[in-house]
Amino acid sequence: MNESDLLVEPLRLVVVGAGQMGAIYGAAAQENGHRVCFVDASEAVVGRIREDGLRIDRTDGATDVYQVEAKTEVSREDPEADLVLMMVKGWATAAAADRVASVVGNRTRVLTLQNGLGNEETLVRAFPDNEILIGVSVHTVVTVAPGHYEHTGVRETYLGPTNEDGLSAAEEAAAVFRRVDFPVHVYPEREIRREQWGKFVLNCASLPTMALTRLASSAASDVIGLFEHMDAVTRETCEIGRAEGIELDAEERIAFQLDLFRRAGGRASMLGDVLARRRTEIDSINGAAIKYADKHGLPAPLNRSLFALVKGLEHSFELEGS
Repeated sequence: MNESDLLVEPLRLVVVGAGQMGAIYGAAAQENGHRVCFVDASEAVVGRIREDGLRIDRTDGATDVYQVEAKTEVSREDPEADLVLMMVKGWATAAAADRVASVVGNRTRVLTLQNGLGNEETLVRAFPDNEILIGVSVHTVVTVAPGHYEHTGVRETYLGPTNEDGLSAAEEAAAVFRRVDFPVHVYPEREIRREQWGKFVLNCASLPTMALTRLASSAASDVIGLFEHMDAVTRETCEIGRAEGIELDAEERIAFQLDLFRRAGGRASMLGDVLARRRTEIDSINGAAIKYADKHGLPAPLNRSLFALVKGLEHSFELEGS
């Protein structure tokens, strides 16, 4: 049952996106005794979860199977959610919010742990009267098959409020997922925004690089100059953050990324998109960095180059399908 620091009554959690990251958070919540419903646009994913359960391979070799509710659509007859966890790609956030709007009531809290920047603003527009919580996840997960995932790296989750009055709401949301083997930390607004940027600068460096090279994380160190390239992108993006009022130690971020690559294994989420020849989340990663760079009059040549290359790759997929 719940191993969190806070004791909470069982609540209804709607996880929007039953992919890699949504899966491990929904599983943690169900382990803690909450009523979990996955909503995903993919009939293949939903069908497999319904038939075989949600399957998660653990680092100790065990496979946990969760019998959990899953659907492609919600209806007005579905019970209201206490908490909605948004775990779709950034470009799909607006449509996903509309997909679950009928189960978002006046007291529903909405949490995003999505990669990139800009999702918070989309959710505020969709749910202007609801408490919006933000955060970051540093776990690593790879897809084995639809509805079946391997949790390759167990790390930290950080979440917090988007205003000074929302700390208690963030604590309650954290308690839904927190376990001894699934650490979740709560920070006030200023600190959680810094954590969000702390992951963002790494994503800007690693995700497009791994997508373009098509390398697994463990193979990155085999290529001369690849980490030096990512380090330069990290420094550039930290400069953008500094202009936005977010102070980050670029060298600490670089060291963290190197350790993550050495220990996590698996592959970058954007590489998974490229291998599947589908749209990536480049717009909310390097695209977001470019928007902030333009706001502050910064050149950001590395972010611009990576953005253009990935957009070109996406366009090649469109041409292949036409």
